[in-house]
Amino acid sequence: MNTLEKLQNLFAHDLSELEQLQKSWWTLLSASRVVKEEHLGRCCYLAEELLGPDDLRTLKGNIGIDERRWRSYKARISG
Repeated sequence: MNTLEKLQNLFAHDLSELEQLQKSWWTLLSASRVVKEEHLGRCCYLAEELLGPDDLRTLKGNIGIDERRWRSYKARISG
């Protein structure tokens, strides 16, 4: 399994967990949600370090994250 595939699996797993957390009525106060979003932000930075531009675009397309959402995850840990 190459780096792109490993990162794609990691993002898919985390995004799935985040989606489940967001279905809960208490999601706005959920520490689990905050932690998961911070983890996704770290994964975004990691992907940018490890992947070239083409693979990064492929990753974002395959996991269905647009630039706005990508930057919002990164902002969770850079602010």
